[in-house]
Amino acid sequence: MSNQRKHRSFKKLLPSMLVLGVAVSALGACGDDDEPTPTPDAGTQTDAGTNTDAGTNTDAGTDAGTSTDAGTDAGTATTPDTDLAFVRLNTNGTVDNTFGTSGNGIARVSLGTGAGTVRDAIWTADRDAQNRLVVFATKKAEGTRTDTDRVIARLTAEGALDETFNAGAVAPARKGMYWLDIGGLGDSARHGFVQADGKILSAGYLNQPTGVGAQSANRIVLLRLNEAGTVDATFGSKGVVNSAPFATNDTTKEWGISEAYAAVPQSTGSYVTTGYGRAAGVSGSTVDLISFRYTAAGVLDPTYGTNGAFILDLAGDNDRGRDAVALKDDGVFMVGSGTPTAGNIQALAVQVTRDGQPATTPGYTEGYKLYDFERPDEAFFDVAQAEIGDAEYVAAAGYRAGGGEDDDAVLLIRNVTTGTEFAGAVPFSETTNDRFWGVNFGLDGKVYATGFVTEGGDNRFAIARFNLDGTRDATFGTGGIVTVNVIAGKLDEAARSVVIQSDGKIVIAGAAEAQ
Repeated sequence: MSNQRKHRSFKKLLPSMLVLGVAVSALGACGDDDEPTPTPDAGTQTDAGTNTDAGTNTDAGTDAGTSTDAGTDAGTATTPDTDLAFVRLNTNGTVDNTFGTSGNGIARVSLGTGAGTVRDAIWTADRDAQNRLVVFATKKAEGTRTDTDRVIARLTAEGALDETFNAGAVAPARKGMYWLDIGGLGDSARHGFVQADGKILSAGYLNQPTGVGAQSANRIVLLRLNEAGTVDATFGSKGVVNSAPFATNDTTKEWGISEAYAAVPQSTGSYVTTGYGRAAGVSGSTVDLISFRYTAAGVLDPTYGTNGAFILDLAGDNDRGRDAVALKDDGVFMVGSGTPTAGNIQALAVQVTRDGQPATTPGYTEGYKLYDFERPDEAFFDVAQAEIGDAEYVAAAGYRAGGGEDDDAVLLIRNVTTGTEFAGAVPFSETTNDRFWGVNFGLDGKVYATGFVTEGGDNRFAIARFNLDGTRDATFGTGGIVTVNVIAGKLDEAARSVVIQSDGKIVIAGAAEAQ
């Protein structure tokens, strides 16, 4: 059951905006090293590399256990090395043993050995027209560096690393993947997708010096590759947009921070982002949900929102955008979390028009809605969109935590056309921890939500299939649920994303402890 409360409306303010040119000194011809965010914990944790994120409901990566967040902060406990892991299911939920090379339906890809708290992690995955799996991940930086580099990797439809991707890489170990390193700094890669033309867009952010004393600030970093896995030189500089929308030339103000957890395409070729940050000169340490638009060439669009930005501040506390999808009218549906009152973090959904204004739709009279799942720490982390029959749907997946109870997966299925929706907790287990990290629509019009469940001190990949009314589809797996143990007896294992191939087969992508 969901509840909507009335809170402070949208804040629309943006200081003078400045887009900084790309400073990619370490970009090689075939892609150099740069690291995305590691595999954080599914419990309460802080956002890896984002000093503005103290508190609960911060960035949760793919690690679903009880270990500490796999960020790059000094003093964090060492965590086990992890690899990317993929499982393919048949349409009825049985494991497809033809996938991968081990005969058990599981494929694993190592991006290198982790160090300390930095290890292989995945944020999301997509597929191209050939059913090849495009993975948006992070790894430990090369050599003695201990930060993270961004990685885009491609697997064949059957789960083998596709060495035709970035085939011209000088280092053989880089065939099949593209590494990005911006100035030796730690990168936080987030969602990405494959465009209809085969190009690949990756969103994320990076903490970089501002050039003002010792000050540094998070900046949006977008990367676009050609289908072959090489940089798209028509986008930004050398395929990279390195943007500080909340920079300021006012010497009396500290720069703001901006992060892009996702960037979604509009029919014009532009990209709309969602994430969180803080405008220049704004006091305090809280963050707001923020959104910007960049042209197809990577130029910040000042006509979007108000003075180039859409900012949502509910009540002066932390509000965060985690993912977004484009709607068929070029509007954008964003999900994340909002804080209407101190210590009460609720799942949040926001809908804006194509030009970044609050959309007035059924149930979203102010352009947003909070979903209260009766726990103090809640969030949506992934969202998908589909047109089914004459209606347009979105589905969002996440979790509820805290209150002295075990974590539960939560789900939203919303008919955008009518405003009819299901929103509720849908746990894999009534007694142990479970969460959703990824969601997608199937070719069958069903909703697939994936994450993890803890069973006897052992985490497992878990996925459930739902009808559009929110009931589980009992024809899938056992009572609508499938669990797969990638590696037995380990907590460092969780699915992060679900991809539906053109034949209806289901690929679950995540990370698991290295063997």
